[in-house]
Amino acid sequence: MVVQVEYPCFASGEPRRLAAKTVGAVAAALRQRLAGVVARPLDVDALMRRTKQLRVNGRVLNVAWDIDHPVHDDGGEAVLGVCEHDPAEPSTIMISLNGEVLQDQPELLRSTAVHELGHAVFDMPAALTAGSARAFRSGLKAPAKDAPIDWREWRADEFMGAFLAPKRQLARAFAREASALGATMRWNVIDEIPTPCIATNEVGWSKIDAIACALAEEFGVSEAFMGVRFRKYRLVC
Repeated sequence: MVVQVEYPCFASGEPRRLAAKTVGAVAAALRQRLAGVVARPLDVDALMRRTKQLRVNGRVLNVAWDIDHPVHDDGGEAVLGVCEHDPAEPSTIMISLNGEVLQDQPELLRSTAVHELGHAVFDMPAALTAGSARAFRSGLKAPAKDAPIDWREWRADEFMGAFLAPKRQLARAFAREASALGATMRWNVIDEIPTPCIATNEVGWSKIDAIACALAEEFGVSEAFMGVRFRKYRLVC
């Protein structure tokens, strides 16, 4: 099965300047096609099986996944994952996940797999005609505070967050958990999605932490990841 993905791009395949909500919409639509609309932890094995061939804005990408070998950057340092294209392999994108590091960390495995898939979706179509390209997910050390924004990494992270916890599904689950705890909610329509919001000064952080814990388990991510989603989707104010 060829999986279709579309977003605004230049003739070269390079993405146009995409807002976070556009990247999120691409991720959520792809998640729905691959895994349906039910909130559940992402099955990485199924993701690898179902994304072996992508058609991104008309360009066909054959994706070869590897999770059985260590992964290093160009300097020989261990990294979590890499997405790369070699001109010697026309139309083939290689995504390698560092199984040695990730095998006992399912939440990190999910986020790394989807982060690298984001690079395949947004960065590799242009690389098919421009030559070789590599994009790493380090995660083993924090970037320098004064480092400029790497927009490729920003897109991959936005894609990953919205793929693992799509806004529409998370908003529904958040409302359910907040209601069960008796938290007062206000509702807004944001980007055409009914979105609940609870105020920290009214419900307290203990209830917010309880919601984050429950939903982290439901979506198969970390509590820290869920806290970021709460802020980005404006579920907590």
